[in-house]
Amino acid sequence: VSRQLWWGHRIPAYYVKVRGESVGEVVAASREAAMDKAVSHFSASEAEIELTQDEDVLDTWFSSGLFPFSPLGWPDESNPDYMAWHPTTLLETGLDILFFWVARMVMCSLQLTDKLPFKEVYLHAMVRDKYGQKMSKSKGNVIDPLEVINGVSLKDLLAKLESGNLDPKELNKAIEMNKADYKSGIPACGSDALRFGLLSFCGQGRDVNLDINRVVAYRNFCNKLWNATRFAMLYFESSGPSASTESQAAQCSFRPSAIPVAMSLVGDGGPHVDLPMLADAWILSRLSVAICELHTKLSGYDIANASQIVYDFWYKELCDVYLEAIKPVMQLDVSSVANSATKHMTQTVLYTCLHYGLRLLHPFMPFVTEELYQRLALLVGEARTTIMLAPYPEPGAVDAWRNAKAEEAMDVVMRV
Repeated sequence: VSRQLWWGHRIPAYYVKVRGESVGEVVAASREAAMDKAVSHFSASEAEIELTQDEDVLDTWFSSGLFPFSPLGWPDESNPDYMAWHPTTLLETGLDILFFWVARMVMCSLQLTDKLPFKEVYLHAMVRDKYGQKMSKSKGNVIDPLEVINGVSLKDLLAKLESGNLDPKELNKAIEMNKADYKSGIPACGSDALRFGLLSFCGQGRDVNLDINRVVAYRNFCNKLWNATRFAMLYFESSGPSASTESQAAQCSFRPSAIPVAMSLVGDGGPHVDLPMLADAWILSRLSVAICELHTKLSGYDIANASQIVYDFWYKELCDVYLEAIKPVMQLDVSSVANSATKHMTQTVLYTCLHYGLRLLHPFMPFVTEELYQRLALLVGEARTTIMLAPYPEPGAVDAWRNAKAEEAMDVVMRV
């Protein structure tokens, strides 16, 4: 019945002694109810009865089946937490416990609260090794996420295998596999790269065949993101790459302005952005497309393609094209009013791309985006707040940035 978990629900059974002698058991929801039952059943007074509740607990699946509502003050349905959070909207879990847990939560919630506990269930893929085999200690093919985050040498990987209790045949196989797959060990990738790698694998189906080389590639993307954003910040007239963020902020005169939106009196008459620089109009249009496509993919739980969209915007468009395209603008002589206005507008577009881009990427890479977001805010004189409280970009707010003509013109330029 029990897995001996001290945090479970204690079995509501009470052992009864009458005048010091064991006479049986009663089951009740509370000690008071158990006493009433014992008095009635054993024809004795309360003074003559001694109750001892069973010290064991019910099976963990019973307790977890009550989880959607038991922490929220239930059975007091007037509790503010219960009223606010039950039922909830989404459960994320694995296919292997669909009956053990999910079905029990549904049955318990319907029986005890007359409500479905959630509206949707998202089943994540199961992580396997790169050959599609289930990770198992008995096979020696388990990938420890901490070793991916912090790195580990081949020597330490093999030492861990040899110190275990693997069958000698399986040990030899595991040693050869590790020598072939991790010739130089596993390099330190960091948690952001591991998280992004796992999310990018979500499109494989029910299983994720985890290849560490892909995670290493996303570590390089993290480095690219960090270096490109720090380099872009130099375009805000800071003191240089060797200065601290606080020193840069003290010497940075740039303050972002709103992106100008115009209304056309001919054609469709909708709001649109009219920018003189092709690169500025192009990158804002691509950012708007990325926000719209990302919203669609995340709404449909297409996590793998969502990660690819935000990766492509940062790597292929913002870093590889736009940052290179605006270098001549950043070198303009700002003693001219026209040049100063042009440069400031490009700086504003760059700031917008960084600000929106970091918020888009944050659910995929929370740590590096948090650090860069706060540095960006400090640099341009804004309050230093966490990116976790920033609103996620919505498609409707950036529709005016769409510019098909600018995208077509930029495609021609890039093909030349």
